[in-house]
Formats: sequence, structure tokens, C-alpha cells
Amino acid sequence: MNFEEHAAKPLLKAAGIAVPEGHYVRIPEAAAKAQQAVGPCVVKAQVPTGKRGKAGGIKTADTPEEAQAAAEQILGMDIAGHTVEGILVEERSDIVREFYAAIMNDSASKGPLVMFSTEGGMDIEEVAAETPNKLKQATIDVRKGFNAEAAVNMLTGLDLGDAEGVVAETLGKLYSAYIANDAELLEINPLALTGDGSLVALDCKFVM
Repeated sequence: MNFEEHAAKPLLKAAGIAVPEGHYVRIPEAAAKAQQAVGPCVVKAQVPTGKRGKAGGIKTADTPEEAQAAAEQILGMDIAGHTVEGILVEERSDIVREFYAAIMNDSASKGPLVMFSTEGGMDIEEVAAETPNKLKQATIDVRKGFNAEAAVNMLTGLDLGDAEGVVAETLGKLYSAYIANDAELLEINPLALTGDGSLVALDCKFVM
């Protein structure tokens, strides 16, 4: 079962991973009210598939009127065979860098696989093919688990600078969420490093 973003993000928040303030709405007028609550925002189609941005399903808005207009354009769209019936109006973040992070079931090792890349916001298949040096992955022994210390060892060689510690901590929390929710896949893309040095999950894909 694939969960839409607005339903998946609370799982991250429960594990201690920051997510932007957002409101799930189903009518354009509610999008305007949501914008008043969060300020400059992103209006995002809620469908259980990726590449919403390329399909025109993600727009920015600085005023309630712009949020309502964006909602009117997005609601009812067809994205990869899914009709958009709801949208997420979410506060915009001060993005410095974008990362990719995921824990997934690995058929080869028959256990969890953790993946992290410094190239967030892209299809991970493209990153693996074009810049494999910016992608790290490791299998997890479920008897030992996966924590921040293990994540630091995995991240060796990546250009993370001062962000390495908070990235490692977040990967440990992501694994906890993966285990707690019996996930097949729990993916954050992008995982944003903000101006104050914190990490925020700007998107989440949860498959159970």
C-alpha cells in the first residue's frame, strides 16, 4: 500500500524528524485559509506517485489568492493515472542543500537497506548512474539495528561538513520509523538542510 505524502509525514514527525507545517485540504477556498496560517507556501498535489512537479502538480504561493488559484489548477489533475482529490499546503523552507535518504526492503540481503545521497530532489536511479560517488548504501543486520554511530561510518567520504552529525542522527530516526511502521519503503526526497543547520523532510514516501 502506497501512502500519500500528507499521511506519511506524521510517521516521520513521530520519530523525531522535522517536517514543515502543512494543512491537507480538498477545496480551493481551504487552500487560501491554509496559506494564511503558514505564510509563503508550496501547494502540492496528493497522489501516491512521484514526479508531481514535472506534471505541474506542485506550485508556490505567496498570498491566499495565489494559493487558491494554484489549488484550482491542481485539483482534478490526472497524474500518472491518479486524479488529484486533495492538496497539501505547506510552509516553504530556507533550503541550503537537498539530500536523499531511504530505508527499504532489500531482496538481495533479505533485510533492510539504507541509502543516502548528497543529491536530493533527483531520481535516485539517475544519481546511481551518473554520480555513484555521491550515493552511499549499506545493508542492516536487524539483530544489531541501525543508529547514528552506524550511519556516521556509512557516510564516510561524502562532503557533508558540519551537517554529518545531524544527517547521521536523522538516518537513525528514519530506521526507527521504518521498523515501527512495518515499512517496505520509507523515503525522504528531498531531505533539506536549512539555513539554521537543521534538517527538514520536504517529502515522504511510505510503502507498507
